[in-house]
Amino acid sequence: MTSLDSCLLKYIKDRNVLILGFGREGRSTFKRIASLNAANSVAIADIKDIADKENVVSDFVKNGGSEENLRFITGERYQDSIDDFDVCFKSPGIVLEKEFSSYRAFIIGETDVFLEAYGDRTIAVTGTKGKSTTSSLIAHVLKEAGKSVLFAGNIGLPVFEIADEEKDDTVTVLELSCHQLEFVRFSPHVAVLLNIYEDHLDHYKTRERYASAKKNIYRHQTVNDYLFTLEETLKECENVPSKVNIVKADDAPFLKLSDTRSKLKGEHNRLNAAFAYEVSKMFDVTREEFLAAFDTFVGLHHRLEYIGTVSGVDYYDDSISTTVKSAISAIESVENAKIILLGGMERNLNYDELTEYLVGSKLDHIVFMYESGKRMYDMYMNAKKDKENAPDCLYVNDLTEAVMKTKEIAVKGNAVILSPAAASYDHFKNFEERGDVFKSLIFC
Repeated sequence: MTSLDSCLLKYIKDRNVLILGFGREGRSTFKRIASLNAANSVAIADIKDIADKENVVSDFVKNGGSEENLRFITGERYQDSIDDFDVCFKSPGIVLEKEFSSYRAFIIGETDVFLEAYGDRTIAVTGTKGKSTTSSLIAHVLKEAGKSVLFAGNIGLPVFEIADEEKDDTVTVLELSCHQLEFVRFSPHVAVLLNIYEDHLDHYKTRERYASAKKNIYRHQTVNDYLFTLEETLKECENVPSKVNIVKADDAPFLKLSDTRSKLKGEHNRLNAAFAYEVSKMFDVTREEFLAAFDTFVGLHHRLEYIGTVSGVDYYDDSISTTVKSAISAIESVENAKIILLGGMERNLNYDELTEYLVGSKLDHIVFMYESGKRMYDMYMNAKKDKENAPDCLYVNDLTEAVMKTKEIAVKGNAVILSPAAASYDHFKNFEERGDVFKSLIFC
């Protein structure tokens, strides 16, 4: 039995268990719980119907469970019965309808159980901006240096799916979102808190509540653990129990991003690389080993990814961008950036900084789209009234129309960037689908 299963049994044995949300993480939770066959009963709750219900029941029975002890709760009121259960495994994407503390049921998630089992050999990375690049770079560097490495979390791979690969010498790297950290009771041995900007206000309502979720990455550490962060980020952290390491962009002065084959662009990636370098040194990675690995790092899909040149126009997919800071960094990072596509799901972010930046930017055109794009467009039109030489702008309904208009106005030598500064939901399944659609529209 794995350490994960031992921890999991403490929560489910002889108890009535609810799995809240049945996406990829919910399914991995169900698979693990079903394999142990220790719960008194199991229920699956999701707003959507479970299309493969018969297969789910079959899997449960194959593991020794009784069909009578498995039930499904679906529809708009799927959260109403949370307190009918002893323990509730909540998927990160589910927003609770009531305050967490008001539930009688013990609410937990995969991340918490995993950190309880393997936190002493885990590096976890969070931050509003840069966590995907930094965590994947750390994992790549350690692997190239010959370490036994697993990589999971917010990248799309639930932590329960890698547990069987854990060995005594394994180093696990996790990218963690605010939703995965929101209610955790355990923290990793090495925590990386990159930055905290305004985001996810549709869920958290205030920046303070959002920041509080992020800070759980270090709150449950001990004096034997480590926190890597920026000096300005540390200023808003409170009661840090672990050893603090302040990271600066010039901690890796030997990196020349313009020359590397890594495809990483921009000064913000120099800082991400500095974090990766400082963390990797903890695991006896030499400067030479780091450089060799850095030069083979191909970057992330949908993170300022160069997707090709059409009719002399360069196109970049930065669909992962959901914040003001990431959109500004995208423009700054691409030398010939002349057109940007902005907007998506409305989450009531503060776009004042972005609007002010755009008015005086090097861009020629700005294409706004969707609900948040309409608000940005109105703000921009008001801000540019008294500004000479501000970029031209237009508002369109969706990404298809945005690409069509972009092809009309782009000229040879321009770079066009999809960097929405907004979430993809309501219009796409996720940012990956948005980026894939952008790419297909460019080459159609």
